[in-house]
Amino acid sequence: MKNTSYKSEAMEFIRTLLNKPGTHEQQIKLRSTWWDKGDIDQQEQQEYTQSTVKNHGYVYFSYPKHQK
Repeated sequence: MKNTSYKSEAMEFIRTLLNKPGTHEQQIKLRSTWWDKGDIDQQEQQEYTQSTVKNHGYVYFSYPKHQK
């Protein structure tokens, strides 16, 4: 049997925060700051991907250089 009348403090806080006027507009504005990007230059993206240096899986120390 599920207790549907219980409401946690965290959920009450989130509900009151989301019901404040202007919250939704501010949320959309701030989301666009971080996530909504304009057109991405595909050539620049390809050059960036090709210019990365592949790292070893375990980089906590330097591998010794073998001298011949």
